[in-house]
Amino acid sequence: MIALTEILITFAALLALCLFLHVKTGLPSGAAPLFVLCGTMVWYSVWGSVRLLVPAGALWFGAALAAAVWLWRSRGKIAPRALLSPAFLYFVLASLAVFVLFAARRPVFSEWDEFSFWGIAAKVVKTENQLYTFNPGEMRATTFVPGLIMLDYAFQFLGAAFVPWKVYAAYDMLYFAVFAAAFAMLGQRHWHIAAPAAAVLTLTPFLLTVYYRDIYVRTIYMNAYADIPMGLLFGAGLVIYFAPRKKTPAVLLGALLAVTATCLVKDMGFALCLIAAAIICFDLLFVEKEDVPFFRLKGLWGKLCWCASLVAAPVAAFLGWAAHMSVVLGSNRFDIGGVQNMGMVQMVTTGLAELVGIGRTQKFTDIMGLMWRALYTMRMTMFSLGGEQTRIGGLLNGSGAIVIAGILTIFLAAFLLGNRRMRVRTAWLALWSTLGFAAFYIFTGFTYIYVFPEEFGYGLGDYNRYIYPYYLGWFVLALSMLCASLKNTRPGGLGALFLLALCGGCIWRADAFLQPQLSVLDYPDTFYLERKEQQARVEDAKRHLNRDDRVFLVSLAPFGLEWFQYYYEFYPDVAVDYSFGCGPEFSPDIVRRADAMPKFFTEEQVEYFSTQPFTGKVWCEYLRASGCTAVFLDQWNDAFAADYGGLFTDGLQSGARLYRIKEDGAGMRFVPAGGEEAAS
Repeated sequence: MIALTEILITFAALLALCLFLHVKTGLPSGAAPLFVLCGTMVWYSVWGSVRLLVPAGALWFGAALAAAVWLWRSRGKIAPRALLSPAFLYFVLASLAVFVLFAARRPVFSEWDEFSFWGIAAKVVKTENQLYTFNPGEMRATTFVPGLIMLDYAFQFLGAAFVPWKVYAAYDMLYFAVFAAAFAMLGQRHWHIAAPAAAVLTLTPFLLTVYYRDIYVRTIYMNAYADIPMGLLFGAGLVIYFAPRKKTPAVLLGALLAVTATCLVKDMGFALCLIAAAIICFDLLFVEKEDVPFFRLKGLWGKLCWCASLVAAPVAAFLGWAAHMSVVLGSNRFDIGGVQNMGMVQMVTTGLAELVGIGRTQKFTDIMGLMWRALYTMRMTMFSLGGEQTRIGGLLNGSGAIVIAGILTIFLAAFLLGNRRMRVRTAWLALWSTLGFAAFYIFTGFTYIYVFPEEFGYGLGDYNRYIYPYYLGWFVLALSMLCASLKNTRPGGLGALFLLALCGGCIWRADAFLQPQLSVLDYPDTFYLERKEQQARVEDAKRHLNRDDRVFLVSLAPFGLEWFQYYYEFYPDVAVDYSFGCGPEFSPDIVRRADAMPKFFTEEQVEYFSTQPFTGKVWCEYLRASGCTAVFLDQWNDAFAADYGGLFTDGLQSGARLYRIKEDGAGMRFVPAGGEEAAS
């Protein structure tokens, strides 16, 4: 209940900023939340990079308080009807529904990358009140851009403790802000358009990411990964610009913040935000007839300044984070490494040369051929007809090709239903967004060729996660243009029927693929049972540990995920060694990997422990060198007991999980923590 109160206060502060922005600038109330959330991501990212997160939070809430005071004093001059647009109401009600649902169900992290970065980084920032790059601990990944983590921090700021479900709530609220901006041009007389559009948009993250039906919960709205937010923010920069009819400085500033926020979500966001900026710049220079002043500059010079700003802002964010990484982590963001150890510029120039036939290799030909075939054969969305095996000409199987065809069909409907001005804008937008997809698709192919290992590249590993972000933003943009074209049509017209048919089709596909009990709506109580048991074991162990301790974790689970989960649970109270005790291979016959060593080991220590069979003697040497003071047993088997049981004073028979490391004249022994032997 306390956590819900905290997030509701923050949400009220957000709404105060949104309403102030709407009243002062004339920005559509439905687009204001996206403007403020993107601005929040940029604000905290800038201040966090210089270790001033707490002052940034205080200033943010101070601005919200000032906005609330101004709104109260000006309440007689504000027309309530203008604030209660369908888009703004959708944003408020959808966000509140998510807050209440998550506060009641309290979901926790469960996906692999949430423990390796996206979840633990958010916890680091909240508990330490500084960016994760300043306190990386044993996290293996500390170089991702901070935008999403900073958005979460804004909604964790008021609390005394880190609350995992607030991460999901903050990200889902960002989704709803993007969706609201997509139909922000609609007024109260347009509910017949707004209602089906809102339904389609809410289903979009499912429709374009879940491509098979199974028995597991699909955590689309309970996921801290960056792929969906990045895709929706790519569309956000475009819809915040294209949705309003009049392009005001506030609209352009909102688009600028959105493309910058896209750059701050994930490294691939830099490519997406430049595509969005290029599309906006073309429209601004060659399609938009009205003037958009840039401070005192008007006419062409004003538009040129806006174009320069739209490109310069994300470039500055990219270079700024690169400088931060260089200073704090000593790493080079331009060196993407990979199998060919290329820099970013070299990868692009080499790829373009091979694309036009200069020095083309067989690997380039093979993988780009696989990319082309995957476009119309690889199933990755719900947009398919019939059962699981349906393939009609290789297209209607939920592949990217059918998504592209659907998006272009929506653009065509927007073109046919719009007035002359909308037709020109829609035609150019459809063309440039399609060319943008082609560029993005080819660039993704370059990463498979030059960055990833050969097996991963030829297998197009994680293809869906790399490609669907563009589909998400593109689909939202197309639907936004359709809503804009339908704005001046009658309720029972052909356009409204088309939108209703689209809504019905999306609900039909979602119903066919997704049961309510397998989604965020009604996931079973048993879904987090194992994680809650894990948390209970950690809390029990913490009673015998303190911040000076360092724990070596032993878990013979199949995939090694447990180390990341336990590291997350113990943080920040106890340090967990980046031990190689996780995974099914823990025996004297296995030689450890060099990258499975603590970061503070010397080269000599890394070489020694990565070349020696891991006998009990070597394990003790490792514990001594790494400074471990305790051993925590998660899962073990009879073979482990036979190989290492002699090190445990209870012979692994007491049922203890936490053991203190003791040394005396007889050598190193592990004593059950809190037991009689420990006391003696």
